[in-house]
Amino acid sequence: MIKFEQPMFRPPSEANSLLVQATIGCSHNSCTYCAMYRESNQKFRIRTEKEIFQIINENSSPTYKKAFIADGNALYMPTKLLLKTIGKIYKSNSNISKVSIYGNVGDILRKKPEELKELALSGLNMVYIGFESGDDITLKRIKKGANKEKTIDAMRKLKEAGIKVSGMVLLGVGGKERSFVHAYETADMLSQGDPDYVGLLSLQVRPGAPIYKSWERGDFELPDKFQILKELEIIAENTNLTNGHFFSNHISNYLPIKAIYPRDKDVTVKKIKDIISKKSEHKLRSEYYRDVINQY
Repeated sequence: MIKFEQPMFRPPSEANSLLVQATIGCSHNSCTYCAMYRESNQKFRIRTEKEIFQIINENSSPTYKKAFIADGNALYMPTKLLLKTIGKIYKSNSNISKVSIYGNVGDILRKKPEELKELALSGLNMVYIGFESGDDITLKRIKKGANKEKTIDAMRKLKEAGIKVSGMVLLGVGGKERSFVHAYETADMLSQGDPDYVGLLSLQVRPGAPIYKSWERGDFELPDKFQILKELEIIAENTNLTNGHFFSNHISNYLPIKAIYPRDKDVTVKKIKDIISKKSEHKLRSEYYRDVINQY
C-alpha cells in the first residue's frame, strides 16, 4: 500500500474528497509567506503513473462524490499523465462528478489552450490558485512568481477552456506599508479575472517562512486587526463578479463571510463597514482560533 508523503495539503472545501497525491511538495516553493514544505525539506516530484493508479485503486470508494489531485501545483504534471489520472479517477469511482487540482499561474500559462480544453472535457472542473495579491510590488516581494497581468490572463485562460477558478487572497500580505494599495489592486484583479470562487485568508506570520525573519528584523510590519478588516472592506466593495462566491470563512480571518456576488454584495459591504465604524470587537473571531493554526 502506498502511503501519502507528509506534509500534504488540500483546500478546506476538499475535506470529504478522494485525495490523490499525484505530486509531492510544491513545484515553486519560493513564496516568502509560506512554510508548508520548507520545514520538512520536501523536494518536489511527480509520482509515476503506476504509483498514481495504485493510490486511486487503494483509496477509491462509492462514497466519494468529488476528488482532489494533490499536492502543491499538481497542474505542473504533463498533460498526458494528468488526463490518464483524471480518467482513472472517474473510472474507479462511479459517484464522482467533480475533480479539482492546485495550480499556479505559471503552470496554467504554460499549458496550451487546447490542452486545457482537453482537461476540461476529461472532467477537470476546477483549479485552485493562490493569487495572494493584485499588487505587483507585493507579489515581487513575496516571490510569488507571477504579476497581476499574468494572473488575470491565467484566470481568463481557464474560464475560456471551461474550467472553474477558485482563487485565494491573503489579507495583510502587503504589510502596513502597502496595505490599502494591495487591497485596491487585488479588487481590480478579481474584477478583471472574474473567478468563480474567491477565498480570503489572513496572513499568519509563522516560524519557518522567510517573511517571519523579515518581521523579526522589523522590515515587515503586519497590519492590526482593524487594518486587515479595512483591506477586507476595500476588496469586498470594489470587487465585481458575474456570479461568484466571496468567502472569508477560513479560521485565520477575524470576520467570517459567505456571500454570492453580486446578489449579496451591498449587505456584505455594509456589515463590514458597520463593524469597523463601531469597533465591534465582540463580533470578531478570537485570536485564540487564529493562533491554533500553523499554516494559512
